[in-house]
Amino acid sequence: MDCKKRFLDAITLKECESLSHGDVMIHDQLVAEMTNVSLEGDDGNALAKWMMDGMSEANFQRHLRARKFLGIDWCHLFPMEKAVEKEFTPDGHTIIKDIWGSVQIGSQESSDTVSTPIKTPEDVKNYSFPKVESFGYENIKRWIDEGSFAVVAQLDTGFFKAYQLTGFEEYMDYIYFHKSRLHELMEKFLDFQKSMVSHLAGLGVDVIWLGDDFCFNAGPFISPQFLQEFDFDYMKRLVSHIHSCGIPVILHCCGNINYTIRQMVETGVNAIHSMQPNTGNDIYAYKKEYGKDVCLIGNVDIIELMPHGSPFEVDKKVQEMVGGLFYDRKGWVLSTTNLLSVDTPVENAITLHLAAEKYGNWKGETDESQRAIS
Repeated sequence: MDCKKRFLDAITLKECESLSHGDVMIHDQLVAEMTNVSLEGDDGNALAKWMMDGMSEANFQRHLRARKFLGIDWCHLFPMEKAVEKEFTPDGHTIIKDIWGSVQIGSQESSDTVSTPIKTPEDVKNYSFPKVESFGYENIKRWIDEGSFAVVAQLDTGFFKAYQLTGFEEYMDYIYFHKSRLHELMEKFLDFQKSMVSHLAGLGVDVIWLGDDFCFNAGPFISPQFLQEFDFDYMKRLVSHIHSCGIPVILHCCGNINYTIRQMVETGVNAIHSMQPNTGNDIYAYKKEYGKDVCLIGNVDIIELMPHGSPFEVDKKVQEMVGGLFYDRKGWVLSTTNLLSVDTPVENAITLHLAAEKYGNWKGETDESQRAIS
């Protein structure tokens, strides 16, 4: 089976003989348990390392083995955001000035932004986005050259990235009182994104993933109207550029997307990821209404099911979802809503993906008992 082809077929709404499945990231500690290969730093901030550090040969080989064992289809990577400056607080926390100009204090678990590069509306005019050449692409190149998976490169975009540059509360002020400056920032950001996409296309990435967390558990942080003006209108232009490079697009947003999913689909993206089940998203309803227009990825709960459920419960959930979402052999990729984190027992991580292989292999006939939800 060509796992890359299966994933690309799935997100472009082609019929698949078997279910495509994968995850954004697998924590190093889980990989260590699967492969029996432990490395220094496995208990650190795995996401920060994945975004900022080059992979050692040993780490690459064990991640390769783990993904092949699980039978997953893609590897999710980032243009590496190397720190511009790095020092330490007296209590040992890391102070980083990142490639965007933000200053952050980091720990093993998370990081907090203490200073943003755009402090006033006037700063927008003089702000320069980083050069594409300033990022690191070693990990992306390695997985393209040495892996057999679809290589998915993430770009943070839209509302999610803009407020990181201005500050969250300040962004809210911009949408009411400094609209022209915010549009100016988004135009400059779009130019940067187009340059990054063109560079990634030249490297040979298979998919672009747009990370844009504009929702929380109850709905969007700002109104759908403001999202349309300051985010989705720009995203539509970015998606058009990505498609012109011959690359499909996945849009990720956590939280409740009930109020915005139609707008998300109308940007032209090929697939939408997350659809957290604990925030009011009904993936079965989304499949019914939008399944002919966009592929759905995710909906496997990482709050209760994956960390606290039994392998039996994980297996039965996959069986249920296959019956309700894969009855037509297209338009859904099994994945958690974010990543396989350290709080997920390794047996649950393994069960999730082996169950995808067990229930998602098409036998040529529809099992009516599995279609009850559809």
